[in-house]
Amino acid sequence: MKPSLTLLFTFFISLGLFAQDETSERKVTSPTLGFSVGSIGFYGDLNDNNYSAISGNPAYSLYFINPITSYLNVRISFLRGKVRGEERSLVRNVNFESNLTAGGVYAEYNFDHFLPQNRTITPFVTAGFEVVNFDPKTDLLANGEPYNYWSDGSIRNIPENSDNAQNAVIVNRDYSYETDIRNVGYNESDTYEEKTFAMPVGLGVSMKLNDQFNFRLQSIMHLTFSDYIDGVTPNSSREFVGGKKGNGNNDHFLVNSISVTYNFQKVAPADPFNEEGEEEIDLLAYGDTEDFDNDGVIDLVDDCPNTPRGLDIDSTGCPVDSDGDGIPNYKDEEIYSKNPNRTNHKGVELTDEMIYQKYLKLNDSTLSYAEIIERDFTRGGRKSSSKYRVKVSEHKYGEVPENMTDLLSLKDLSKIDQKDKTIYMVGNYKTIAEASSRAKKLSQQGFNEAEVLKKDLTGNYSKLNAGEASIAENSAVEVETTDETLEEVVFRVQLGAFKNQPTEDNFKSIPNLFVVESGGFYRYMSGAFNNFNQAARHKVEMIVEGYKGAFVVAYKNGKRVPLKSVGVNPIDSDPLIGE
Repeated sequence: MKPSLTLLFTFFISLGLFAQDETSERKVTSPTLGFSVGSIGFYGDLNDNNYSAISGNPAYSLYFINPITSYLNVRISFLRGKVRGEERSLVRNVNFESNLTAGGVYAEYNFDHFLPQNRTITPFVTAGFEVVNFDPKTDLLANGEPYNYWSDGSIRNIPENSDNAQNAVIVNRDYSYETDIRNVGYNESDTYEEKTFAMPVGLGVSMKLNDQFNFRLQSIMHLTFSDYIDGVTPNSSREFVGGKKGNGNNDHFLVNSISVTYNFQKVAPADPFNEEGEEEIDLLAYGDTEDFDNDGVIDLVDDCPNTPRGLDIDSTGCPVDSDGDGIPNYKDEEIYSKNPNRTNHKGVELTDEMIYQKYLKLNDSTLSYAEIIERDFTRGGRKSSSKYRVKVSEHKYGEVPENMTDLLSLKDLSKIDQKDKTIYMVGNYKTIAEASSRAKKLSQQGFNEAEVLKKDLTGNYSKLNAGEASIAENSAVEVETTDETLEEVVFRVQLGAFKNQPTEDNFKSIPNLFVVESGGFYRYMSGAFNNFNQAARHKVEMIVEGYKGAFVVAYKNGKRVPLKSVGVNPIDSDPLIGE
């Protein structure tokens, strides 16, 4: 029996491993470990007309599930429990207790063919083959004396038909189950095996708690091939079973249980930047060995795919930086700086004198270090100031607009913090007519808050008064402006994405700073450009400022779009510093 079970176990495990190598449209989950607690209801010769599927003794099970496909699993299960039975009647007074140990292999089918892929509740049916060990015992004695069952339903120390029955006293059972039914010879054989095969069949439902834990409810009937689990058979002695023989059917038991399972799949953290949901492709496996800059390092693993020709490079395909100061040798005016962490943008180590001069310039109050710029004031006259702008959105200070992606599609978008609110504006116009025309155009594009604001003597922006509003309404004309529409592409530079919103004091030196909230992340954007090359240069400037993870993004029609969709080749998306 043991060799047969071992071969069966090996067969199902091998089948599961083979099947997992095959690709399928549905995802095959990882192996799962489960533990269940439940109750056993016994179906045998005792009380065979009064079974209960709910009441019973406790049972415990440990099992391992190995997926074959998305809809079929192999389950290895080990069960431990105890069954009891007792029948009190005028024709028979029998009781038994038996410890059960079962181990087997099941197949589970979960209807994945017919159910939604992203579901919380999954029904399943199961069937299998197992080996069951049992050891039936009965309670016949109390303090070494046999029980005597009287017709009035009592148990006494003397038989009811005894001559001195009048001296009998009532005794209580001790429920110790001290007598081994097989060994006392109540059946035709006292050498039968207390072991049998069984076929478990059942059904259940699995409820997903998270990516790795599930909760299960299941009910499994174990159909055994033995009538000896309760020790009562049609051939049992009258001394044991009284005037009623066994029913001749094999004994069965039902296990109802609840369980918790854990699967061993590795759950990768969500990629906040993979907004396109594109699957990664092993380009090397497809023979992608292109080397754009001909430096001997293929583009797939080249960290600097635009290296100028003729330069010495390192193993990553980047120009050699001998002193590690971040400035490659061909741009470094001091290749071997002793303190590479104290160099300027030219790779030259900062001396105490240089640091002191920078300090003086920073704190210059005498204009000794002021830069003199000559200007021609003979033409053009006085520079005129623009008084009117168009508001597109207004929010409380620190609040991120829900339509931020739409706003970022406007190239000349800017914001000002005024009192306890933040105003997002576009344009810079000399006349109400120009500003009003732009406001009407934005309204047509879906910016319902668009309206003209004017700048007062204090530098703050406010709404037009009634007279000015009337002029704006009646004087709006179609004017030629360089303002982009939502159809045009706007390139911006993303400085970083943060789970918790940092203070904007960290970004005071950054021009045109905007914050976008999506997917639980705060993304900080800078700049607005018509073409990718301008954005790429701004990205380099931001990297030099210390924002190492800066990269270029594109907005069109109020949405962020992949660079490739607006004509940017992947090889151009990581320009070399200074190029």
